[in-house]
Amino acid sequence: MSSEDPRIRNAVLSIHPTSERPAWHGAPTAIGLLRGVKPETAARRPYPTANNVREIALHIAFWENSVANRLTGGAVLVDFKQRTTGWPVRSDSIEASQWKEEVRIVKACHAYLVRAVSEFDPHRLDSPLGRQSKRPAIEYIHGVAEHSLYHAAQIKMVKALAKEAKPRGRTED
Repeated sequence: MSSEDPRIRNAVLSIHPTSERPAWHGAPTAIGLLRGVKPETAARRPYPTANNVREIALHIAFWENSVANRLTGGAVLVDFKQRTTGWPVRSDSIEASQWKEEVRIVKACHAYLVRAVSEFDPHRLDSPLGRQSKRPAIEYIHGVAEHSLYHAAQIKMVKALAKEAKPRGRTED
């Protein structure tokens, strides 16, 4: 992380802690919560209209990518089919190869955001990002960090519900 501006450093650490500098909240990140998740768990829904781990993870990726694009002026697109802006098409089962690719997308978007925030010019933190926005960059940076943490908590809950739903004696994920 190149920026030492505390407003940037703390936002990055909340979504991308390191062993030297842990996040203040102590909660796992979305990336950490996806480790070891099998496709069956990623696709399981706690109830019929709920989002599953896969959908929440891709939603996080979409918005992390969107904010990174705003910060860098880039136009990197996220490669998954969407049912509404930022939410992937619903799927109740996925192949291992598809899940592996989607986790790669989530990680790539996250790395792009961390890089974009870390390299962002701290002198521009209070300036609007883009001609059509009145929000300053710092609001986007903290907003996406809060958004990712909020949805990481959902992933943790959905994983726990999936574990509870498994027959006794099975201990995957």
